[in-house]
Amino acid sequence: MQTIDTIVIVGRTNRARESDAIRSMVNCLHSEGYALHWFESKYRTSYDRMTEWIDRHCPVVSTSNRGRFQRLRRAVRLALRLALIAGDRHRLDHGYAIRHGIIANEARELGLLLDGMAKGSIGLITHSAGGIAATRIAAHPAIAAIACFGYPFQHPDNPPEAYRTQHLPGVNKPMLLLQGERDPYGNDPVVLKDRLPGHARITMLACDHDCDRLETSEFERALRTLRALFDGTAARTA
Repeated sequence: MQTIDTIVIVGRTNRARESDAIRSMVNCLHSEGYALHWFESKYRTSYDRMTEWIDRHCPVVSTSNRGRFQRLRRAVRLALRLALIAGDRHRLDHGYAIRHGIIANEARELGLLLDGMAKGSIGLITHSAGGIAATRIAAHPAIAAIACFGYPFQHPDNPPEAYRTQHLPGVNKPMLLLQGERDPYGNDPVVLKDRLPGHARITMLACDHDCDRLETSEFERALRTLRALFDGTAARTA
């Protein structure tokens, strides 16, 4: 069996709300010998760059402008974005995201990243929607184990959406969920267990969906479960 030598971090789509606690745990694992790779979606990077360009050069149609003629502003903003996409080197990623959805595109991009990595050499640590993308490609031969912080089972304002959970029973790699006791996207371990493969493990943490500002004891407990997930397949180099 190959050993895990690299941890790939697949963060949440709202990068402004990334967890400092998760980042600290990842850095602890790095200090113990794992290489780190932070996955960045080319589509999302391109999309954010276009948003910044529109806000800077056309502030009248910026999403922060709450003035009159909102429907017209949205139409102009969409036309500008489509024009920018047409000339962007990542336009094929945009096209895939438009046709299949952002999560599907991130799963595709993540798979392309892993294609060049050795079989069974990768441990994934995800947060929020990053967990959906990662678990959708769990069968990829490079993946040895998956840890999901704050898996978004159901949006609190929406009815159940199949793309979030229908694939989970088929995940065939060691899987750990670290879920907040106050997470509005799912916090009942009995209910969550029914949506997961039988081998999946759940660790409940005293936090919300952001998985941040953890007490020291909770931080250490979460870190121990990550080590336990990767132990047995992962060799230490430090």
